[in-house]
Amino acid sequence: MSAAAVFRGLRPSPELLLLGLLFLPAVVAVTSASPEESDGDLRCVCVKTISSGVHPKHMVSLEVIKAGRHCAVPQLIATLKNGRKVCLDRQAPLYKKVIKKILEN
Repeated sequence: MSAAAVFRGLRPSPELLLLGLLFLPAVVAVTSASPEESDGDLRCVCVKTISSGVHPKHMVSLEVIKAGRHCAVPQLIATLKNGRKVCLDRQAPLYKKVIKKILEN
């Protein structure tokens, strides 16, 4: 028996076709979502912040991520000389001074 004969003999049930039609809009919505909506980075980078222990002279760079849909609070990420990245508490007095100094320059 040929493959064509086997497929001609199979008849999909109406219930199966209806189920497929019901899932079609969901599949289209998932596949046509914009990259921003389907991006895995839509969450806060900083889960835990530190308020002391990192002196500004050990920092190589400072990254500020504004609040938005991905996270309700602005995030402050310092890259240290040893390559480690830490999340800083932007309300800590020491880091407020660092931010103020950066903005003045």
